[in-house]
Amino acid sequence: MAKEIPSVGDLRRKSEITDEEIEAATAAYLTDEAAGSFAFKSGHTINVAKAIEMHPQAKKLLADKATSPGLRRTMVMTAVIMGFPVEG
Repeated sequence: MAKEIPSVGDLRRKSEITDEEIEAATAAYLTDEAAGSFAFKSGHTINVAKAIEMHPQAKKLLADKATSPGLRRTMVMTAVIMGFPVEG
């Protein structure tokens, strides 16, 4: 049986990734969409742009320039939490 890959949300529930780190990953992406991967203290990394690409609603709303800053932040954070990191 294949080992299930944990999401950022799963790692957050296990206290391997903190809410502050999720906030930092979100802020880093909103500051620079080309920033690349974000490294968590646990050694996991996530490509925030790829997480957004894999989340249809986030992708749609972030492509719309009329989307408010608050909703943009919420959608990036949601994509990060639902995204799948890789171990460093």
